[in-house]
Parts: sequence; C-alpha cells; structure tokens
Amino acid sequence: MTLSSDQLRSQHDALHLAYRWFAFFEAPGSALAPHLEIFDPQVSLSGHQGRHLFADDRDSLATWFATVPGERSAHHILHATFEPAPRGQSRLNMLVAYQAMRPTGVQGAIIRYETELSHGPEGARFLSLDKTPILPDTQAIFAPSWAANRVLALAHAALAELLESDARLREALGAATSQLQVQANVPEGSPKYRALLSATDTSAAGGLSLFLDLEDDVSQPLPAVSSIIPAERTSQQKPLP
Repeated sequence: MTLSSDQLRSQHDALHLAYRWFAFFEAPGSALAPHLEIFDPQVSLSGHQGRHLFADDRDSLATWFATVPGERSAHHILHATFEPAPRGQSRLNMLVAYQAMRPTGVQGAIIRYETELSHGPEGARFLSLDKTPILPDTQAIFAPSWAANRVLALAHAALAELLESDARLREALGAATSQLQVQANVPEGSPKYRALLSATDTSAAGGLSLFLDLEDDVSQPLPAVSSIIPAERTSQQKPLP
C-alpha cells in the first residue's frame, strides 16, 4: 500500500516519537517532564503481550521511569511497520535490538514493540505500548545508538512538519522522503557532534546524504542543527542557508 502525503507525515510523526522514546534512556540528563508529553494522559505501558501492566496513565508512567536502571543502554530499530487506523489513530510495530552494559558484560535482547498512537493538531501521542522480548541478542560488542536516535527523531519531526521542527532540514530532505539512516557514533550526551544522514524517497529510486552539525542539550526534546552540508560537497564549500 502506498501512503498518502498525510499518512506519510503521520508515519514520520510516529517514528519521531519512537526514536525520542529510546534516546531518552540512553544519556544522562534527559528531562522527564517534556518526555512525558509524547504520551497520552491515559497511556498504557505493558509487557509480554499485556500480561504485565507497568503503567496505566502518565503519573504511573513517571513512577515507572524512576525504577528504570541508569545503566548504559542502546536501542536499534531493526524493522518498523506503520498502519493507519480509524478515528485519527495508527499502529507502529517494531523489532528493536536492545543492549545494556552490565557488570558481567553486554547483555541484550530482540524486543517486539506494539504501539498505538493518536494523531491530532499538536502531533502524535502514544496511547499504548507493549514490549515483549522474543530472542536473546548475543552481540558481545556494545553498539551505541543515542546520537543516531536523537538525529532520527529530529529528522522525522521535520518530515512530519511539526511545529518548531527544522524547516531547513525538511527542505533539504524533501517531502517524499520515506526512509532514513544515520551514522553518528559519538559518546552519549555529547554537546556537539556531526552525523551523516542518508535518505531514500518513496519511489526508492532516488536518495541523498547530508552531513549535519548538531548542538545537543540532552534536556531538550530534540537537538539543534547548526549546519547542513550535502555529502558530495568538500569541507571548503558552504553549508546550505
């Protein structure tokens, strides 16, 4: 099924929330109050296909966040499917490779996330999330994901045309962009870094790559772009205005 332009924006909005959700756990200094705004006031968080209920509203979700260990972690979305639903809602299901640094070494799992979202004038909100580990992740080398997840949240927000998102980045990527990839292997919480953002359009026939220079205050919902440079340009050429 080919998504309409409105559905494509909704998909980008849903993915923007997903990457924000994962990046929140990955760097010290993340602020809880703005993070809670990505959830509906009556959000439900469950595990193992609903058999365990962790939270049934924002207040209990905030309490659950306080119980999450402060270990170094990574979350790589391996696959995601988006499906519009009636009444301005949607479903976003994902397979995520999760890693955590433990005293005994790297431990991980492949986790299936099933989520439902609402879409309104102010953007998407999670209505429910369920996370179910389905396989062990035996990768013994830790692969950081914080910077990539922050950049992907920023780019998807721009493509969703959210208020206060980066219009320069949206224009540089183009409205037909459907798939994004990021290379940005820097320490969690880095205040400044460069990322390589690659994009493919809905026809899968075209694409582009951009170097982004970013400034990141992890307490803010998204990083800020200080320059956008097409990847084929040399370091002597000027960034996009």
